[in-house]
Amino acid sequence: MAEGMEEAVRIADLAERLRAYKTSLAYSYCFVIWASLMIGLPLACLAIMFSPWFGALGHHYLAVFFTIVGVAIVASLALMFFLLIRMDALGDPRASLIWSLAFSVPFALIYSSLSACGLWEFMPVAWCPAGGIAFLIVGLTVENSLVREGLMNARPFLLTGLLALIASVPVLYLASRPEPCEYLVASRPMWAWLAGPLSAMLLASALYLVISFVASLYAFLRAERAVLKP
Repeated sequence: MAEGMEEAVRIADLAERLRAYKTSLAYSYCFVIWASLMIGLPLACLAIMFSPWFGALGHHYLAVFFTIVGVAIVASLALMFFLLIRMDALGDPRASLIWSLAFSVPFALIYSSLSACGLWEFMPVAWCPAGGIAFLIVGLTVENSLVREGLMNARPFLLTGLLALIASVPVLYLASRPEPCEYLVASRPMWAWLAGPLSAMLLASALYLVISFVASLYAFLRAERAVLKP
């Protein structure tokens, strides 16, 4: 009887460890999704600026760019939700509401504020600090709850939020630079803009890729502690 009870306790403990492992693994994939869509789609749009198709868009290019950023945010959030629900890793019942608010309110507030103040040079990189705030909110709420429950042994969202906000400092500074630039094809100008925001977009994308890689690897490596911890 005692041996049977011990075996049942060991099986229950292993089940909890496997659930924690699966939760950590699911959250490590979130950064792959975010980096792939939130960075990949705007970069693809940026590439159009240097392609023969840019002339067809003309003055509509900025509207197309911001639409793609919006699509990337929604698609990233939807896929992360799908993954977490599919792997039973969402946690707190309020988590879906927190995620939705975290990845909508900061973006809406920052973009509307920049628009109201006429700070258009920061618009192409405003997603960088907004994303940092979103990850920080999730880290301080949903992730914090999962850590308390023993379902996560890492704080990748908190780490990503802090690193993204730190990275936003050089990105926003670069975006504020007023030096003009022109893109010429066969000595014919295709468009003229500011070098600062263009360079800042590339820098923000590169830094976010590195941050997402670090956070994903950190969460993945720490996931094994859920199974191997004494």
